[in-house]
Amino acid sequence: MAAPQAQLDFLVTAGSMLEWHDNLDRNKPGLLELTGVSQHGRATMSGLNDYDYQNLSFLKSDETHNLQQLRTVTKSAIPNEILEHFKHIKCHCTMGLFPEIGRAWLTIDSEIYIWTFNQARDVAYYDGLSHLIVSVGLIKPKAGVFVEDVKYLLLLTTPIEVIVLGVTFGEGSCKEMQLMNKPIFVIATDNVSISVIKGTDDGRIFLGGRDGCLYEIFYQAESSWFGKRCKKINLSQGLVSFMVPSFLKVFSEVDPIERIEIDSSRKLLYILTERGSIEAWDISTDYTNARRLGRITQSDITNQAVSLITTVDPTIFKSVKAICPLSADDAGKLHLVAVTQCGVRLYFSTTSLNVQQQFNTTAVCSPGESTGFGQSVTQSPLTPGADYPKGLYLLHVRLPPGYTPNATTNKPKQVHAAHYTEGTTLMITTQQQEQDLLWSVSSAPSVNFTYLVESTALESLDGVVWGLAEVRESSTPILKSPLNSARNSRKVALLTNQGTHIIELLKMVDVLRQILLSCHGPHHEEVKMFFQSQNQREACVTALLLATSEKYRGGDIALWATQAFMLYGGEPCYQHQKFLNASNRNMANQTMGANMTIGRERLPMFMSTPMPNTASSPLSYPGSQFNQPISPIGNMQPSQAVSNENTPIVFSAKHDGLYLYVSRMLRSIWQMRCVNEQFCSNLSHSDCTLLQSDLRSLRSFLEVHSVHDISSSTRVTFDPHLERTSSYNTIMMNNTLLPIPEQRILSEQAQVEEKRSLSALNLFVKHACEVISLWSILNSHSFQLICLQLSPEHQKMLKCCTFRDLLLTRSEVCAFLIISLINLYLKDKASVSEVSKNLRENCPNLYRHEDDVTYKATELLMNAKNCTSPTEKDQKLRTTLQMCKEAAPTLPLHSICQQFISADFFEGVIELSAVCASKSDPEEVGVHFYNNGEPAEDREGYTCFATRMNYYKEVQLMLDHIYQTACNKSQLQDQTQSPSHLKGKDTRNAAKQTIPKIVAQTLRVKDPLIHVTLYEWLLAHDMLSELLDVVEPSLGEFLRRSVSRNAENVVLIDLLWKYYEKNGHHSQAAQILDNLAMTRSENITLEQRIEYLVRAVMCMRNGNVGSSLTNGIFLKELEDKLDIARVQKAVLAAMTELARHKLEASTAVKELNYALYDITQLYQHFAEPFDLWECQLSILNCSHHNDPLLIESVWGNIINNVVEEPGTTQERSNRLFTKIELLVREYEESGACFPFAFLIRELEIKACQLRLPEGIVPEKLVAMNLDVELLLEYYSRMISMNERVWANEGNEWHLIQSAIRVVSLLADNAQSIWYRSKRRIIGKAQDIVAGCLNICYQKPDTNRLQQSLKELQSRLQRLLV
Repeated sequence: MAAPQAQLDFLVTAGSMLEWHDNLDRNKPGLLELTGVSQHGRATMSGLNDYDYQNLSFLKSDETHNLQQLRTVTKSAIPNEILEHFKHIKCHCTMGLFPEIGRAWLTIDSEIYIWTFNQARDVAYYDGLSHLIVSVGLIKPKAGVFVEDVKYLLLLTTPIEVIVLGVTFGEGSCKEMQLMNKPIFVIATDNVSISVIKGTDDGRIFLGGRDGCLYEIFYQAESSWFGKRCKKINLSQGLVSFMVPSFLKVFSEVDPIERIEIDSSRKLLYILTERGSIEAWDISTDYTNARRLGRITQSDITNQAVSLITTVDPTIFKSVKAICPLSADDAGKLHLVAVTQCGVRLYFSTTSLNVQQQFNTTAVCSPGESTGFGQSVTQSPLTPGADYPKGLYLLHVRLPPGYTPNATTNKPKQVHAAHYTEGTTLMITTQQQEQDLLWSVSSAPSVNFTYLVESTALESLDGVVWGLAEVRESSTPILKSPLNSARNSRKVALLTNQGTHIIELLKMVDVLRQILLSCHGPHHEEVKMFFQSQNQREACVTALLLATSEKYRGGDIALWATQAFMLYGGEPCYQHQKFLNASNRNMANQTMGANMTIGRERLPMFMSTPMPNTASSPLSYPGSQFNQPISPIGNMQPSQAVSNENTPIVFSAKHDGLYLYVSRMLRSIWQMRCVNEQFCSNLSHSDCTLLQSDLRSLRSFLEVHSVHDISSSTRVTFDPHLERTSSYNTIMMNNTLLPIPEQRILSEQAQVEEKRSLSALNLFVKHACEVISLWSILNSHSFQLICLQLSPEHQKMLKCCTFRDLLLTRSEVCAFLIISLINLYLKDKASVSEVSKNLRENCPNLYRHEDDVTYKATELLMNAKNCTSPTEKDQKLRTTLQMCKEAAPTLPLHSICQQFISADFFEGVIELSAVCASKSDPEEVGVHFYNNGEPAEDREGYTCFATRMNYYKEVQLMLDHIYQTACNKSQLQDQTQSPSHLKGKDTRNAAKQTIPKIVAQTLRVKDPLIHVTLYEWLLAHDMLSELLDVVEPSLGEFLRRSVSRNAENVVLIDLLWKYYEKNGHHSQAAQILDNLAMTRSENITLEQRIEYLVRAVMCMRNGNVGSSLTNGIFLKELEDKLDIARVQKAVLAAMTELARHKLEASTAVKELNYALYDITQLYQHFAEPFDLWECQLSILNCSHHNDPLLIESVWGNIINNVVEEPGTTQERSNRLFTKIELLVREYEESGACFPFAFLIRELEIKACQLRLPEGIVPEKLVAMNLDVELLLEYYSRMISMNERVWANEGNEWHLIQSAIRVVSLLADNAQSIWYRSKRRIIGKAQDIVAGCLNICYQKPDTNRLQQSLKELQSRLQRLLV
């Protein structure tokens, strides 16, 4: 439902242009400027010059056709039944109008008759009074005081009391008026005759007394302790009136009140007395704050007027007969117009002139500035209670027609009534004794002038006028729209002694209609003259009013108005700055026809008349700005502002007229808050309907007449004298000084810019149509309930939102409201079909097809959830899925997928996500981007890739839901521990079996990106076995990319080799295992590295690998690495043991686990620095190092370390021979790493040093199954060497004793010797015995040894037999 960015840009552009035009329109010259008060800074006068008054003929080029300014609507006589009562009149008779209810009234003595002045006659009367009726008034009561049936209060005053009657109306179409028999209030007049009654719109009642005092009737719903329910307050005298005796008032001068008029827009009340004095009151909000602002007497008025105009008879300023308040809409700074008996109009303000000057410094907003659509910087209404000086000040005197030098009309005489509305003043004069004359003086046709120009019209009436009031239409909208005001003419009812005469004050739209009808089309000089004599923008707006009117749609009037709009609306151009000033100086002077040019040149002679465009004051209004609008588009976008020497564009009158038309249409709601604090709509349903009608009419007009048609050059050639009257054409004339090719280029550029602006307006109008239509639909429902369905954040946004925001930037608010409306239906389980259809018809862009599908799908899903039949449920789900597929991809995927999930329709989530991804990227650019390695420079590919992945997030969310549900069930079953535990376990297993099904369904989609989404989810949830069950090639690619991006992620690498092994790619698995084993990481232990190498060797030994040379070499490398890894394992074990006592060893332990090292690194960095002798021996053995001295040194260190460890001799002996036995087993067959002779000698020396039992070394070595023949050989050598080492160690005969033990062991086990080598071995034993005897013979005290050796010799001899 959200608007795209391009549309938002167009809307903002149109909004800025609308606000600029509205600001220009609102700041056009008001009465204060037109009368010259603002320019001169003092009170002014006008009406002495010929151009001050004109007939409507100045809009035409000839006198062929007469144009009407007034039109009689109806005439109706006084009902006969009322006239019958005239025969019985005794004393007094008076008449008047109740325009609020469309009725007239007549009093005859103590009776009152009320009747309607339309065709349907409804006569009511009241005869319940016994005294003469002096005055009559009809008041709309205060809200909440009376029952709803009482619509009005009828006040009847007699010399002694005021009677308040309730007025009700019937239920029928005619709504007959009924007067309540019993008065609601009866108030004493205190012997003061009430001459006039006037009420405000909010129900306050004011009385004008013959004593010259102003009274107010205060009433309330119930009486209180401190006051009555109804009372009369004397506002003129206040509390003093209760203290001054009434007889003293006789000696004071009394000036009875004749008229009371109220300006509701400013809370001001005006009083006219019989002697012509005028008072101004600030009535505030209640009687306690009411105060008189000022009073001006008839003599003061005359003196001030004479000081302004000395060339006329002063008597024309005397005898003020009527006062007419000027509302804030009529005039901002002028508040009241008074009309004298001779028709002179006196304009007053309650604010002094110097205050107005002080607050008028921002009178004009420059073209580039905007105060906001619907907010004016000038003519701000007078705010009650402001600390401004208040009084009653005469600011302008306007002489009536007939006082100009070349006047052709008579002067008005005997004016006795007047009425003012929207720039038109109606005056009733008495020309003959029984017949009045109506004067209409209107400034409406002269909007193009920067000074006050008025047209006059006269109409004879049938009798004497008793009452004059504006007719109020019953269907008048609450909002005031300038557009409706221009379209709908005001009607005024005149009550004469013959009946009611209703006239219509024709607007410019009616004048144009008269011209088009009289000329039978737009192709006539009079139509051209209308456009030229008027401001062209205003003329275009007038033509649009006719062209878009429902009344004339499809008829000739609408067609002719459209043609005139196209023909005379001008064309856009670029304004050169050097011509702009020249054209502006003459622009306002060129607004009249050629026949007025000479007269205008003589204007400086008439200094008493305010001079248009005279900048003598800083407050002067530049009239050329209003006549010649320069586009604000330069302040919006630089591309539009700069063209050909930075000249601004001047749009055509058609363009400006359209924008002005729309700005006036929407002005009343532009800055209006959408809702109030209670979330009730501030725009009523009737106002919505009216706006809808206007917007749709304009939309139809723009649809029929395209932007190209409007902006094309269709301007006809005017006569030279007409050419001078248009500011637009003046500019074009100036631009003709440029070369023709450049003119053509400029013209084309200007048309391009205008078409762009009109396109923005066209889009805005369509959007506004939809927004207002939506608001109307919302109004037809429970609007407040819809708003309360919103989230608190959205409610806050709605409260702060104006209709401007809604139309331009806050389309999401419309979306929220639509969603809330639909949810209201769904919540009530009502069908959304009807409301969806309504929204689709009226708001196709706010509520698109996909939105319609979404809510229909929601409705179907809700029905599917309630289905008990699996077949029916599946059918509805499939129908919903197919419907959503057709609307994809613009529907709200997340919302629909969540509903699919809630209905356990997981397949639908997968299929719908895939369809959305496919439709959003039909060329599979995103897939190509992924398959191509995701190149960084391919931005388009990345965008499509990201879009697809975003759609597939719904699959992940679905899997999350399934997984979490399964886990929750599992936890619940574990907690209950019910007897059905086994059944619970089966339930968990069944739930977890759902995921593999989803995996299978997802893999059926032939999009690798959805596979990637699936793999990522399985990986994130440690479902590695399920992941490895996948046989798709995309898994291998996914794992490869993941490993390349996360080279240190062991889990990914582990998965990759398992994937290869499982799918028969053993060589690749071995490569990864090799890399994994060699990876430098703290996350892999040495044990795991060895396991990886073992698996790698197994993979390479698999029969499927093949026997190529490369594979053979790789296998040999793996086996070597495995051998070295095992050595490193031994080093690690030794280093771990050492780390218990040595801190440096702890670091070495970490390093040994961190990576695999080669054999040299192990020796140099670990085994050698830390004296790990066994590890050194293992390294030397693994590397086949043949250095006897180094090897013997290592063996010696091993033996020494064991012996040097603390313990008893027996413990040391046991440790030594246990270690030797282990090493013998490991290195017996290793050759160079097992120095047998060195080992025997070292062991014998240690045995000698430790004083171990005799022969222990031979016994242990023989027990280790070492070669006896080698043992005899090495002992034979040691004896033959006869070293001194034994004597040095303390036992000179230790070696001989060990030799005896070796030979004895041989003799004891002679039967185990192989018979073929028996003689040779025994021979070596005899040689040892002989060598020992030879040594013993050389030493003293060796008899025992000699004896033992001889016995052993004999025994060996026997063995040879």
